[in-house]
Amino acid sequence: MTTRVSNLAANKLVQSTILRTQDRILDRQLQISTLQKSQDYAGIADETNRLVTMEASRRKVEQYITEGTNVKLRMDTMLNSIDSLKKTLGDVEGMIRDVLDDGTLDAGVDKDEFSAVKISEIEDFLNVKVAGRFLFSGSLSETKPVEPGDMTAPLVYDGSYNTTAEPSFYYQGDETKLKARLNEGLEVQYGVTADNPAFEKMIRAVRILRSTDLTDANIKQKMQEAANLCNEAKTGMEAIELNVGTKMEQLGRTATTLKTSKAFMDGVVSDLESSDTTTAVAELTQDQTMLEASYNVLVRLSELTLVKYL
Repeated sequence: MTTRVSNLAANKLVQSTILRTQDRILDRQLQISTLQKSQDYAGIADETNRLVTMEASRRKVEQYITEGTNVKLRMDTMLNSIDSLKKTLGDVEGMIRDVLDDGTLDAGVDKDEFSAVKISEIEDFLNVKVAGRFLFSGSLSETKPVEPGDMTAPLVYDGSYNTTAEPSFYYQGDETKLKARLNEGLEVQYGVTADNPAFEKMIRAVRILRSTDLTDANIKQKMQEAANLCNEAKTGMEAIELNVGTKMEQLGRTATTLKTSKAFMDGVVSDLESSDTTTAVAELTQDQTMLEASYNVLVRLSELTLVKYL
């Protein structure tokens, strides 16, 4: 198509208008198909800072929610282990009471075999893992916390047949309690280590049961010490359950708050990013009409001659 010098400026203006309109049409079509105002931050320059800030805050909240979910799983697993330990403790108490009654056991009941089974159960429950981490090892999450020594070795008793705590007999972890940051300014210590006195007393009671022969002249006194340890272990585990349960309630309240915050942020981000489909369709129709008019003008300019003008 030949463009005359006389209408060159008008022709360029129309072509420029056509190109801009085509760009706007493409932009509107993208908005309608993707439901977003723009494919990059440049397209929403006025709202970029607010959007970037809100997205960063939302990512942080999502991280807190994920951490909270992981912590809840660990705490649930801990509570399950403690509940199982309480059942094992009940079995140990029953055996100790049988021995205390008359110093003998029913035919076919093997005290030593029973003790071996129970210490194995205790090991299993305290050596529990979640996602490859031992939960009762403190910060040494890759170290198995419970590996008992020789269960047949006699304990040291004082003159009243009391024994002394000896967590080093079995505990391989450290004293660091697990912590987690659940929200801005909120760090919760939720961990329980296997050297807790409640667990140590339970293991010590099983040691007494295993290492004391039924013919021991002081079996009554030793079994009474084991029974006392079981009572204290039971009280201690109930206290642990209460403490962990309280932390779980706090975790639940925090999770609710975080989810509410995330829902609000999702709404703000959506408002900043999402296009108004109705408006986009109306603007698309308007731009298409303008484009058709521009093409018509361009055609008329190309046909304009002096003869037709006169």
